[in-house]
Amino acid sequence: MTKSSPIPDRVRLDDLTDLASAVPHMLGFYPSDSLVVIALRGPRERLSFTMRLDLPAPEDYEDIAHMTAVRMEHAQADAVMLFVYADAADRDDGLPQSDLVHAVEDMLPVPLREALLIDDGLVWSYLCADERCCPAAGRVMRPDSPGALALAAANALHGNVVLPDRDALVATTVAIGGVAAESMLQAIQRVDLDELDEREDLLAELCERISDSSSALSHDDAAALVVRLHDVQFRDEVISRLAARDDTLERLVAEVARLAQPPYDAPAAAVLAMSAYLRGDGVVAVAAAERALDTDPSYSLAQLVLDSLARQLDPAAVREVWLGYLP
Repeated sequence: MTKSSPIPDRVRLDDLTDLASAVPHMLGFYPSDSLVVIALRGPRERLSFTMRLDLPAPEDYEDIAHMTAVRMEHAQADAVMLFVYADAADRDDGLPQSDLVHAVEDMLPVPLREALLIDDGLVWSYLCADERCCPAAGRVMRPDSPGALALAAANALHGNVVLPDRDALVATTVAIGGVAAESMLQAIQRVDLDELDEREDLLAELCERISDSSSALSHDDAAALVVRLHDVQFRDEVISRLAARDDTLERLVAEVARLAQPPYDAPAAAVLAMSAYLRGDGVVAVAAAERALDTDPSYSLAQLVLDSLARQLDPAAVREVWLGYLP
C-alpha cells in the first residue's frame, strides 16, 4: 500500500519519537508486524510517499528490498526512512528485522536517513548506537511532546482519526447492513429521475445538510446522490470538486458510499476510492475500488484508481488533471 502524506498543514518534526508518532497519522491506523517506508523529497526532505508492507519471511527479504527500491525511485524520493513494527523482546543478537533493514538499505538508490524499530511505546534506531541519544533500552515515545501534540492538533483540525488497525480502516468503506440497508435499497429504487433532474443544486444542498452536525443525511437524500452519480459527467464534476479540496464534500461522499447498496453502489464506491486516492489514503482507496469492482467488474473509474496506485502516480499530479474539469 502506498500513499502520499495526508498530514495537514506544516508540522515540524525534529525528534525521532515525533517521527514515529507521525506514522499512524500518515497511514490512518496503528500498524503492527509491518515495514513502513517513507519517501523524503525536496531540499528540506519533507515526508512524501508512504508504503506499508507486512513483515516478510527472511527468504523474501531480497525481493521486498528490490520492490521497495523500485517504488521509492518511482516516488522520486531524495532520501528514505524506514519504520519497523515488530516484537522487540528478543534482542540478544541485535534488533529484530535488522537483516531486512540492511537489505533495503543496500538496494536503495538514495540515502537511508533513519531506520527505527517501534514496539510498545518504545523506539530504537537501527543506524545509531550512541547511548546518549539512542539507548539500548529504547527511547520512550512521548505523546505529550510539542511535535506530537502539534501533529495531533493538526489532524484533529481536519477531522482525521487514527483507527486501531488496518481492518478498522477498511471497515469504513463497507456498505451499511441490516434494516438500514433494506431501507436504503428501497429509497434508491423509489428515486424519481424527473424530480432528481429538477434538483440542480443537489450537491450544495446535501453539503449544507451534512455540515450541520445536528442534521443526519436521510436515506432519500443519500439515494438521490447514489443515483445521480451514475451520470458520468456529474460524477466527474464531483471528483473535480474533491480535487479542489472540499472537506465537506469528502464527508458527504464517504457517508453516501457507506449507505449505497448493490447493485447500485459502484459509482459511489469508486468516487470514494478516488477521493481517498487524491488525499493519499491508499488503504481506503484500494478497499473502495475493490468494492466497486465487486459490484461492477467493468467499472473503469475503480480500475483507474487501482492502476494509479500500482504505477505509483503522485496524487498531486492526478489532482491537477481533475482540476482541469472544473468549470
